[in-house]
Amino acid sequence: MKIGIVTDSTADLPEELVKELGIEVVPLQVIIDDHQFRDGIDLNATEFYEKLATSSSHTPSTSQPSPGVFKEIYQRLLEKVDTIVSIHIASKLSGTVHTAQMVSKMFPNKRVQVVDSFSTSMGLGSLVLEAVDALQRGMNLEQLLERLRFLRERINFLVVLDTLEYVFRGGRVSRLQHFLGSILNIKPLLRIVNGEVEIAGRARSKREALALMVEKFKAQVGTEAKSWISVMHTAAETEALKLKTIIEETFKNAEVILNQAGPALGTHAGPGALALIAIPKYPC
Repeated sequence: MKIGIVTDSTADLPEELVKELGIEVVPLQVIIDDHQFRDGIDLNATEFYEKLATSSSHTPSTSQPSPGVFKEIYQRLLEKVDTIVSIHIASKLSGTVHTAQMVSKMFPNKRVQVVDSFSTSMGLGSLVLEAVDALQRGMNLEQLLERLRFLRERINFLVVLDTLEYVFRGGRVSRLQHFLGSILNIKPLLRIVNGEVEIAGRARSKREALALMVEKFKAQVGTEAKSWISVMHTAAETEALKLKTIIEETFKNAEVILNQAGPALGTHAGPGALALIAIPKYPC
């Protein structure tokens, strides 16, 4: 049985990996100043942050792909494969999984299997990479789905924000938290667990926040673990490169990927954010 892998643009996978591994990516819509763009097609991550800096509203948003987009991609891919495994952004963060599930029912014999990743950005992206790796090792459909369900419960996702402005606009913090955080220059550390955004810590400077993030990450992941680790940033490449060096020196058995996060994370985190994301590599 030949299996194809589909994900969405919130996965933040490097373009060269997508092409090399034959992954199909469904674009979300990005809305800035009443203009719509297809994420990764009409607008890449760098262009998104440029528009964010000059936007008159400074409140971009994203919307899920339409059923028609999913249907077209599924139909085209099913001409080449027997079954599709479609892995997407957490249902608690977006309606994308719901739309994919709805469209999957148009295809008989369960030829499209939809998986909620419980994550986003390279939490989702790493799950997709592990799915491709599993297929290359010869796993069948049932083994692959079981593997994905196992791994999505074990994603470690921490992010340091440079500003509370965007999470405030998104309703993640109260007006009082936003006010106090702004005047005290608080740098929050957030985590995403099973699609839920939680406060993991606070620091009085970004340097302190990054140090706290690395310490928590070491405790959660384990420095000897074989993992996929992603260093993500929102228009903060210089800081991200320094963080990547620390991670490579600390996690000797990990495969480390550096990439700029797209609109799904950038819309809510704002510019200047840095994230560490890990999932275990097979076997674990």
